[in-house]
Amino acid sequence: MPSKSRQRKSQGKRPPETPAAKTVLTSPAAHKPWQIAVVCIVLAVVTAFAYHGVRAADFVTFDDLSYVLENKQVQQGVNLQSVEWAFTSFYASNWHPLTWISHMIDWNLYGDTPAGHHITNLCLHAANAILLFLLLLYMTGYAGRSAIVAFLFALHPAHVESVAWISERKDVLCAFFFLATLLAYAWYVRRPSWKRFAWVIFGFACAIMSKPMAVTLPLVLLLLDYWPLRRITFSTEARAHWLPSLGKLCLEKWLLFLMAAISSVLTFFAQRAGGMVIELHTLPLWERLSNAAISYWRYVRLLLWPNPLRAYYYYDANSIMILAAVLSCIALILVTILCWRIRKERPYCLIGWLWFLGTLAPVIGIVQVADQAMAERYSYIPSIGLFAAIVWLVADAVAKSPKIKAATLLLAVAVLAAYAAKTDAQVKVWKDSVTLFRHALAIDPRGGPPNLGLAMAYARLGNIAEAEEYYEHALTYYPSWPLALSESAYCMMRLNDPRNLPLAGQRLERALSITPDDPGVQTNMALWYSMMGRPKDSETYSRKAVAGMPNSMQARLYLADALQAQGKFDEAVQENRQVLRMNPDLYDAHNNLGFIFDRQGLEQDALKEFRLSLAINPDQAAIHSKVGRILASTHQLPEAIEEFTQAVRFEPANAYSHNDLGVVLFQEGDYENAAVQFSDAVRINPAYSGARQNLDLVQAKLKNKKIEQAEK
Repeated sequence: MPSKSRQRKSQGKRPPETPAAKTVLTSPAAHKPWQIAVVCIVLAVVTAFAYHGVRAADFVTFDDLSYVLENKQVQQGVNLQSVEWAFTSFYASNWHPLTWISHMIDWNLYGDTPAGHHITNLCLHAANAILLFLLLLYMTGYAGRSAIVAFLFALHPAHVESVAWISERKDVLCAFFFLATLLAYAWYVRRPSWKRFAWVIFGFACAIMSKPMAVTLPLVLLLLDYWPLRRITFSTEARAHWLPSLGKLCLEKWLLFLMAAISSVLTFFAQRAGGMVIELHTLPLWERLSNAAISYWRYVRLLLWPNPLRAYYYYDANSIMILAAVLSCIALILVTILCWRIRKERPYCLIGWLWFLGTLAPVIGIVQVADQAMAERYSYIPSIGLFAAIVWLVADAVAKSPKIKAATLLLAVAVLAAYAAKTDAQVKVWKDSVTLFRHALAIDPRGGPPNLGLAMAYARLGNIAEAEEYYEHALTYYPSWPLALSESAYCMMRLNDPRNLPLAGQRLERALSITPDDPGVQTNMALWYSMMGRPKDSETYSRKAVAGMPNSMQARLYLADALQAQGKFDEAVQENRQVLRMNPDLYDAHNNLGFIFDRQGLEQDALKEFRLSLAINPDQAAIHSKVGRILASTHQLPEAIEEFTQAVRFEPANAYSHNDLGVVLFQEGDYENAAVQFSDAVRINPAYSGARQNLDLVQAKLKNKKIEQAEK
């Protein structure tokens, strides 16, 4: 028995550091480089196979227009001006400059060909799966477990939204830098130095400049400090020392926490400036907390049983059950307590669960952005924690039984195969806008966003009647949605039914009362006033739209039309020239210039513009007819015949084109073919008196010609 003096002496000593408190980055078994390379190659190949359908996918109206197809800054490619815009703009209610730059690079490489943009997303996703495998292997040394987690991540169907949606480049790009930063941190932990930590800072900066959701990364690093890096422990032997150790580790990351705070503030102001943040008086805090608790478990179900998957999950506050929310909160607390209780034997359960909870926190809806309850894309990084916890837990449970271990491995392969098949099917859902939103509405026909998305898709395809039908559906759920009000009014105007104009005007007025400075609504209002024969008012709204959106070619075209209608030809010419500087292939602007020059008596200038228009889009029957009339008026009859022939070919049901062709044929002495054209004109439009008179005249000519021939 030791003496009392020896006991007092031992009590004054610092207890020895437990093995768990040391940094452990050694492998339980050595892995040859070629084995690691094989896993990486298989990961890439399997991922590419599961997602091969993205090569045939199109852009979708779900943000791809504003992010790429209608974004003039992105379409400039990478230059000083566009890069400056990327770092200083809150466009699309976000601050993610690296994402914008990646889109610019893609535009330089692929232009408006969607396959290239999709392939970039796929390559990033495959790289993320490989990085995840290397990260887990480097930190834990378990190749098999790390590979299964990586395959789950690569093939999970819930990640299709992040990969197959071009606008979600920010998700896969952010994850790439997120995982690279974790790998850099593990490298730093092996031999700490400021040079190595600088790579951590750089990687984190890139991650938050790709998507602000990466702000949780410093907390993830603290989790990894517990497991698997073992830089801190909560064991009984080290109870007196874990709090100072935790403080030291937090202090080590102070710059990362500062960067996360700055990014969070920037994101909040960006989304608030874009009108995306829902105010508390609109959505009370208790409803947000209730939805958050329920959504956590919906994400768990989504990751374990990914069916059905859809592009939009509705936030219906009226359907939130208080009992369900309370039970969800209790379940979250109980699982957390359980993970804490088994932390010594199963530390990965605590870390995986907290990874899942923590990385989802920024998008769980406490600060509600837009009106979706949840989104599949939000599970991209959080799923890693849940996958790792499950794989490590199952692997430890079956480790002592080779037979059960083999059966479990077969089950894992079966699950991965099922996920891959579901992923392949889900990629096809993202083929185009119509397919995507029809799929969403087939699962649940409620809600405005899918109906609005389908309406916009039909409008871009030129199916105006179908577009208007789905705009009406969207307004059923969101009657005060300015975008739906404005676009439904635009469809009504394009249907060319005068009976629709009063309702279209009412909807535009309502949209303007909600968002008076919206250039899109102002542009449509300019068109409405133009159709109502009020060019002065059309000019007023066109100028407002151009002031708010200087690169809007549509607003400038409406302004040019309004100026032309008021006889302000010089100003109209300037506006059309400005449009052509932005897009030299916009044939509408050439047509406008042609009509202006024709009204001014500048026939050769008019012909030049019309021919430039036809070189871009040759199937314009009306422009062929206009060119034919100018040529006929200047006695260039053979050329006029060719233009009228083209007009008839592109629009065979136009009686006036047939009549015009008949007139020039008549002037050329080709009475037989002239009679055919006049007959067609009368057949198409029996009330066309001019064509009937011409037919009578040419028939009389033919009759006289026959008499003359008979006399000879």
